[in-house]
Amino acid sequence: MKAQAFYEVTDHRGEVEYGSASPSEAINWWKRGPGKTIYLSIWDEQDPEDFKLITDRIDITPSVSAAIASEKGER
Repeated sequence: MKAQAFYEVTDHRGEVEYGSASPSEAINWWKRGPGKTIYLSIWDEQDPEDFKLITDRIDITPSVSAAIASEKGER
């Protein structure tokens, strides 16, 4: 198995606006405006022609928000 994290950013309606394997790029996109949600899913990319979903997407918005607030010294 070759696990790969994949991040998606959705708007306030739940429509996907951005997807990437790069956490920093996804976070930058998420920061562009209010009402966005950031999700993480894990895929098995062992076969490049047949990626398989390992985990359903998980809403990581609260964790990302808390980490950013912690970096800024906020609570």
